[in-house]
Amino acid sequence: MTIELMKKTEFSKRTYVQWRQAAEQALKGKPFDKEMKTLTIEGVTIEPLYTKESLERLGPFFPAQVQAVRNGKQKPGWLVAQEIEGESPADFLASAKAALARGNEMVVYTSSKKSEWQDHELEELAGLISNYPIYFKLTKENRDILRVFEWIGNSEMAKVQGVIFSEEPVEAPANVRTRLIDLIPVHNSGGTIIHELGVALSMLAEEMEEAAFVEKAGRLWVRFAIDTHFFQEIAKLRAFRALWAVFCSAYGQAAPAVPIFTETSVRSYSKLDPYVNLLRAGNSAFSAVLGGTDAHTVLPHDFLTNPDAVSRRIARNVQLVIKEEAHVSHGLDAAAGSYFIESLTKEYVDAAWNYFLEIEGAGGYSEAMKSGWLTDDIQAKWLERENKIAVRQESLIGTNIYANPKEPVKDAEIEYSHLEYATAKRLAAPFEKLRARAKETQLKTAVLHLGPLKEVKRQSDFVVGFLAVGGIEPLISPELASAAAINEFLAEHGIDYAVLCGTKEKMAEVAPELSVEAAIDVAGKYPAEQLAEWKRFGIKDAIYSGKALPEKLEQILGLGRKAV
Repeated sequence: MTIELMKKTEFSKRTYVQWRQAAEQALKGKPFDKEMKTLTIEGVTIEPLYTKESLERLGPFFPAQVQAVRNGKQKPGWLVAQEIEGESPADFLASAKAALARGNEMVVYTSSKKSEWQDHELEELAGLISNYPIYFKLTKENRDILRVFEWIGNSEMAKVQGVIFSEEPVEAPANVRTRLIDLIPVHNSGGTIIHELGVALSMLAEEMEEAAFVEKAGRLWVRFAIDTHFFQEIAKLRAFRALWAVFCSAYGQAAPAVPIFTETSVRSYSKLDPYVNLLRAGNSAFSAVLGGTDAHTVLPHDFLTNPDAVSRRIARNVQLVIKEEAHVSHGLDAAAGSYFIESLTKEYVDAAWNYFLEIEGAGGYSEAMKSGWLTDDIQAKWLERENKIAVRQESLIGTNIYANPKEPVKDAEIEYSHLEYATAKRLAAPFEKLRARAKETQLKTAVLHLGPLKEVKRQSDFVVGFLAVGGIEPLISPELASAAAINEFLAEHGIDYAVLCGTKEKMAEVAPELSVEAAIDVAGKYPAEQLAEWKRFGIKDAIYSGKALPEKLEQILGLGRKAV
């Protein structure tokens, strides 16, 4: 076919009904809704295919939703807001200048040490913040840096802009926002997207006053953590802007732009195989950008185990690569018009508004927190999320799947300036504890092949991967054709725990003749009655897909002895 003929080629049109019929045929009798639709943890159903009709079903809200996102964003692009480290004010200034020269776009100050700024250092800092926006994260013991505003002349004061996160009220120039609606604590407590958005509205309801609405709105800024659920996180930021517009209309006001600051979620970060955190950071950063963030921070991949200059540079470069290579900084709302994302945004808007009304019915944000109602609701969803990770319904690469048991387990205290992350709920935490325990435990394990490799390899690989999650490296046996061979192999190698891999027929053949001191499990799912019968021969349990990893691995490690 020539290029000219290719240009004239037209694809035949197909309807959703025709596509569904083809999908059902491919599923060969499996239920379409169960196999093709995904229920998120928020209770929102994600369809396998979205069409133009999906937008039509949004009705008149669709153009209002798009307009709200655009009005809230106002201009394309976002600011690279990477944290800058320094042992002293002088070190911070040197690091800030170097970072700004290499792609940082904000003066981000976070310090765990109480610092006394000298006048000449404040004068130097004043020169920086007259040209770059600020992002100050302050503790009540470390506010001396605020004296920098005294070194800025009245004519230059209007140039100073940015945000301040402070535990106590602060005085700042007019273009610096100091009233934070912070959703990161909700996220770090295990909250879902609906929790975050509903709480945001409830916090705003307590913050805003009709008489001083415009003045207070001019001081507001919002902070979100962005997780690795790519499309959902895009929709979350867009939904907030749509909800903000609806919220303002209740006060009879047009929605003024409120800057959204975002950062990498630590929920999916792991101390195990930390380089996978780079993939998580890149995923969440791209979500934040497409969702319309105004400023974003990428946490270094080794954030949980003491980042260094190299990892901070890599974190900064994650944003620079997206900015320079993907060209997304040229569009105001890159996701606009997407059948999927627009529909998902509307789903979140509806669900979050209903949850906001539920919180208000419980007395508002402060009362719901004081009574424990909100905390309990968030905790219930967190337990559901933890269970999905435990049974591998969701994956944490390098942690609950594809783990490397030879990898050293690093541990470190999160420094004082990042205490909000020290208590953050992380999905990897139970697995990190298992791996640390495995390093301190003497345990001899084995995977026993009861047939040729080609017959048992699938089972064997699954068991090896299962055990690796707990830092356990089993000995792999040759083919063991009889119970006598199994008994001899276990005794010869002094095995404490072993898993039998083979056909159900072979298991039934060897089980009655086992005579070992080691704890024995079988690979595969067996009826409870069968396992109960085999228990008198020393078979304790079964390992299979869907079994809770942490609980089982804890039991296995409990068979070992503490390493000397």
